[in-house]
Amino acid sequence: NGSWRAKNPIPSGVERWSRRAAGREINRQQLTDLLEELAAKRDRPHGSVEQQLGDFYAACRNESAIDVAGVNPLALLLADIAGIEKTQDVERLIRRLHDLAIPVLFGATSASDYLDPEAVVLNLTGGGLGLPDRDAYLNPDAAHTQTRARYRAHVANLLALAGGSTDTAQKAAEEILALETRLAEASLTPDVAADPAATAHKMTFAQLSQLVKHFDWDRYFTEAHLPRIDVNVAAPAFFEQLDQEFATTSVATWKAYLAWHLLNSAAPFLSKPFADASFEFQNPAGDAAPRASRAAICLETTEALLGEPLGRVYAERYFPPAAKAKVQEMVRTMLAVFADDIATSKWLSDATRQQALAKIAAYEVLVGYPDTWTDFSKLVLGRDSFWANVAAARRFGVELQRQRIGQRTSRSTWQLPPSSPAAYIDIQLNGMGLPAGFLQAPAFDLAASDAVNYGAIGIGIAHDLTHAIDALGRDFDAQGKPRKWWAQTDLDALEKVGQCTVDQYNGYAIEPGLPLDGRFVLGEALGDLAGVHIAFRALQQSMKRHPVPTIDGFTPEQQFFLAWGQFRGAAETLELQRRMVTTDPHPTAKYRVIGPLANSPEFQQAFGCKEGSAMVRPPEKRCVAW
Repeated sequence: NGSWRAKNPIPSGVERWSRRAAGREINRQQLTDLLEELAAKRDRPHGSVEQQLGDFYAACRNESAIDVAGVNPLALLLADIAGIEKTQDVERLIRRLHDLAIPVLFGATSASDYLDPEAVVLNLTGGGLGLPDRDAYLNPDAAHTQTRARYRAHVANLLALAGGSTDTAQKAAEEILALETRLAEASLTPDVAADPAATAHKMTFAQLSQLVKHFDWDRYFTEAHLPRIDVNVAAPAFFEQLDQEFATTSVATWKAYLAWHLLNSAAPFLSKPFADASFEFQNPAGDAAPRASRAAICLETTEALLGEPLGRVYAERYFPPAAKAKVQEMVRTMLAVFADDIATSKWLSDATRQQALAKIAAYEVLVGYPDTWTDFSKLVLGRDSFWANVAAARRFGVELQRQRIGQRTSRSTWQLPPSSPAAYIDIQLNGMGLPAGFLQAPAFDLAASDAVNYGAIGIGIAHDLTHAIDALGRDFDAQGKPRKWWAQTDLDALEKVGQCTVDQYNGYAIEPGLPLDGRFVLGEALGDLAGVHIAFRALQQSMKRHPVPTIDGFTPEQQFFLAWGQFRGAAETLELQRRMVTTDPHPTAKYRVIGPLANSPEFQQAFGCKEGSAMVRPPEKRCVAW
């Protein structure tokens, strides 16, 4: 990486820079160019993804029209809120805001049932908070007290911008903060909220109606076209508090609260005073990143709300069918190699081995883009009103979510848009998604040799495959049901296997006196160790079908290891590395590259490293995962 890093210093204000980071910037530019092209043409067939994307992006870029409109795009809905007279009106407006993906008071989305992941249920969660979590409302220290003061001022500011008097807005802000504080007191702590086992509370429709008696669930379900099947209530205690609020909170407070959340959700898409207020609250002075350009904001909004249509046109240009087929072939090869490693592992018991093999056999890898595209043709978008487009796209997305409830879980449903430069794994559903935007150089390049691709994205894929059966995946079986299927003897054996890696990474230091914590990075270090091994074996299998020539004097084996260094290597500031030691379970970039390679006899052979070299560990100290 020396030559590349010499020509590509870390940009100002950035803590990490690499070929991968540069690749993400290229991805963003590719998408911006695509949207600019689409926005420049007005003769696209109505209802086509090209028309929808072009008009949505063009409306976003038309800042002068957005500024002239001010708060008028919300006028009808704000008037409806202002006209609330009784509790039934409050309930009706809650559902209307839920249609716009604004989770006032509670969230209602589709989710796989934790205990039966093949079923999609309605998942009801606590919501309705304008600050990030309960701690922001309840912590008495000076920093949180200041945050609450800023929040109260921000609430009042947006309400005043929408036409309210200063005094009325300030009084409303006090009432809103008091209501949200009561909701926060009943909310889950972040650690509990992130634990799917702790938030699994199946209820019948009748039980839900009994839990929250002062809310007309029958009407809510009817108007939202939801089936009256069992639901999951993530935090029953929160909904008990909600029931009290419906019984006791004044209509005036509800009106202020609902208006505030509508304004807060819409502000980034309205005129400059609203957008500026939203940005400034989210980025307080002294802690703000540079504000994104208008083009970048419009790209991110388009991708967030029209991710599949955008991914479709992106894939057509940058990820041809041959690329998808090549990655799918690589995945099949690595799954077969990993299964063989598991089958021949010397330290797994037979019972645990069979469960691990079942998980790998059932593993699903989504590559590039969906095999079947969602029909967006009924989504009506134009160039006249940006907020109208945002609202229409949100409604469309909410309706898609609702239609899944009561159905069987589709493992082909993507969790990221195909244009995304990121990837993801789903531990419970036993799979991963590799968007077309992620499968670009340096991760994958159809024009590169198989050796390069196996050394880059191949190792990354193999790494994540191991999470299906390691400490992350061993709590779920092949069907995704929560079940601890590792025998204690296997856990004890893994502890012994992992100690080698713990000792190795304990020996690496950021600077004198600051070593890595081998125990802390163990899971990711084992993934890298296994990833290199699996991907190299898969390359060997692949070369039986597709021989790889020597390129620029580098053998296929050397290409493989160089690709890993260039894909994973990064320049990181010393400050970032110091923080990572205690906050990031991944080793720093330098040791993510050399850590697993130091255990690889294939690496030593490929480059002729001599015994005693700093880059290789002696045979008796080499670590092996699977």
